[in-house]
Amino acid sequence: MTANPDVVAPQTTVIPEEPGLAAGVIKLPGVLFVAIATMAPGAGAAYAISTGASFGAGALPLSVVFALVGCLLVATAIGQLAKHISSAGGLAAYVGTSMHTGAGFVVAWAYPFLYLFAMPYLALVFGNLLATTLAPDGGAAFNAVWTIGALACLAGAFATNYFGVEVGVRFGLILGLFEIAVLVVMSVWMIAAAGDANSLSMFSPSAATVPGFEGMGGVIAASVYGFLAFIGFESAAPLAEETKDPRRTVPRAVVLSCLLIGVFYVLTAYASAAYFGPERMAEFMAYNGGNAWIGLAKTLWGSGWILLLVVLLVSAFACMNSAAMAATRSIWAMGRSGTLPKYFAHVHPRWRSPSKSIVVFFGLGTVLTLVGGYTWDPVTAYAVFGTVLTVCVLPIYFVTALACPVYFLRYRRSEFNVFLHLIAPVLGAALLIPAFFAGAGIPAVSFASALSYPLNLAGPIVGAWYLIGIAAMVYLMRRRKASLTRLSESVDAEPMPG
Repeated sequence: MTANPDVVAPQTTVIPEEPGLAAGVIKLPGVLFVAIATMAPGAGAAYAISTGASFGAGALPLSVVFALVGCLLVATAIGQLAKHISSAGGLAAYVGTSMHTGAGFVVAWAYPFLYLFAMPYLALVFGNLLATTLAPDGGAAFNAVWTIGALACLAGAFATNYFGVEVGVRFGLILGLFEIAVLVVMSVWMIAAAGDANSLSMFSPSAATVPGFEGMGGVIAASVYGFLAFIGFESAAPLAEETKDPRRTVPRAVVLSCLLIGVFYVLTAYASAAYFGPERMAEFMAYNGGNAWIGLAKTLWGSGWILLLVVLLVSAFACMNSAAMAATRSIWAMGRSGTLPKYFAHVHPRWRSPSKSIVVFFGLGTVLTLVGGYTWDPVTAYAVFGTVLTVCVLPIYFVTALACPVYFLRYRRSEFNVFLHLIAPVLGAALLIPAFFAGAGIPAVSFASALSYPLNLAGPIVGAWYLIGIAAMVYLMRRRKASLTRLSESVDAEPMPG
């Protein structure tokens, strides 16, 4: 039986047993900068993207362009879906409505998991940055400083999440503007100081010269960390129930955040490679004790490097704050639907925040921070955690991109646009595949080299979590099928197309 092309997907208003989240309190600037802060422009440029230099060397800027194109195409697809589906479930609601409620649950299962690993990643970046500044000689003092710093970062982000969404949004807006402005000035300064070292050759695969990762193999491996830096552009979606006019605001925030920060990342990657020297970029992450950008700032600005230190600390904190907002709303939506225990659907009566989800989420993030940091060291641990969350998110982006053509062909065929609803999402999904294979250690394509130990632990960890989610989906399909439907529902029924 053929579906009526002009009939919207079934959408029933969900009436929660608990008081709902605070509706309509966030406008476009707030939602936009939550997404931007979740990408952590400062920490993304200085740590996530810079980690890719160990594989892409002088071709690091090209790897960022590759990640930008893939993410921007996916963002376009997400934005098209956000025009018609509005839920704290975010991407899970998009996939569940478009494809199948079971697939939507698997996305919901994986989404907070990836941000759970963002907590220790950012806490360790924060702690390591403090420790290398205050206790550069290592030893017990170094361990004490990074531990206290990491826990302080977690505690601060917990507070801004627990005491209501408006507090967190204000932090995202103010801190995001500050870190972007400082790093743009520094990048332009480095490009000018590089002089004759400036060259477009850094946008060529020939600049990737790391043994075992030459050419496109190095570009693809480095792009894993480019995608890591972009994670968060979709974080506007779970804020839909707290956003004013979400069907207009959320799509704009998703696409604009990806585009603006993408240009910023290309600028910073090129500036660091040109100033440090493309032929030396393979050793970039070892420079200055794992804080390469701080080392560059010391050379460039002298004592002015302290300003960059503040920026990177602020960036890590702002990102943690915004990432937790996206993840805990997703957990709350699962609790509300019944796919997780109702415990997670609790909303604080005063602060209107998903307080119990926040407590559990930050508790687990704290455990991972301490275990990872002391099992390896802060730098190795945050590289491992960053790889895990990247490998976890790419299948989510892939499936959500493909949900776009499915949705419009099934329910809104009269609105179907070949570029927006087919070419862009399919091409975006295709560009994610090589980076996923490289990060997950799957030798499926010749130009995607697998990562080394312990980064190659990411594939098994993520694979195990997805398998658990699939098993949970099967259980819910048999025993609690209605909860899967509730998870995919939009909170407000949309009028029929005219």
